[in-house]
Amino acid sequence: MKNAIILMGLPLAGKSDWINNLPKKYKDYYIVSADVYKEQHPEYDPDNAFELHNWSVKEAEIAMNTLSDVGQVDIIMDGGGINNRYTKRIINRLKKNDYHIKLVHIKTPLEVCIERNKKRTRKVPAWAIQEKSITENKHFHKLSEIVDEVEVVSYFTNKHIFVDMDGVINGFHILPDVNGKIDFVNREFFRYLKPVKPIIDKLNTLTDRKIYILSGMMNSFSYEEKQEWLDKYFNIPREDRFFVNAGVNKSEMLENLVRKLRLKNKDVTMIDDVHSILKQVRDLGFNQMHVSEFLSYDF
Repeated sequence: MKNAIILMGLPLAGKSDWINNLPKKYKDYYIVSADVYKEQHPEYDPDNAFELHNWSVKEAEIAMNTLSDVGQVDIIMDGGGINNRYTKRIINRLKKNDYHIKLVHIKTPLEVCIERNKKRTRKVPAWAIQEKSITENKHFHKLSEIVDEVEVVSYFTNKHIFVDMDGVINGFHILPDVNGKIDFVNREFFRYLKPVKPIIDKLNTLTDRKIYILSGMMNSFSYEEKQEWLDKYFNIPREDRFFVNAGVNKSEMLENLVRKLRLKNKDVTMIDDVHSILKQVRDLGFNQMHVSEFLSYDF
């Protein structure tokens, strides 16, 4: 049985880089790329490459069908895969010719692709990248259902994970108030919160990742309570526990910590339960996960 790899991902996601750094086991694969056909066309204009897009895609499909019908070589197709209709036709033809098909999704954030495009000589229209990003996830899942194997190559490495406390690793609830005021000095509110065991258990399995705490605090009393809670339920080193004062933007604190610790943006992930915080983290160029996504994420 011969093998075929179908690459998918947004323009500028890094599909060509993946091909240029192929593992040894893929070195003998025949590579079909719509971009290569485009660049070989006599009317190719690097400043207006999009004009030949439809033609180059058709040429790539013809080449894939010819190769799979002959069935003598293993194949890698760098075709994007966001055009679900023609990619599905190619996959179905490969299946008919008894190929083992692997889908490799080069998963890179839209914002990163847009920034890369700005620095590129042969630019892709920004609107085209944005349009493809809308359907990327849907097409990935549809293609995953008809191939034999799936690999996701994520831009974010998740090597350094910053975790909120309240509502993430402890069971947070509405703060009790008296006449609209909350007494964080006498209530010892944070000391007695129950741990969320599924989250803590999963964090403890990530032994190849660096885990930090990044949580808000109201005053020195709540700071001490949170430290005691962590000592009891999630006892990571104290030098890996960071707290942000009430009223201070947590995403900016994360940005400052990344700078202080000399981390790379693509290696950093924030886990929180507040969507507005997660959006701010994303806008700063870091990965972010809602706590519910973290539970279902396959590290």
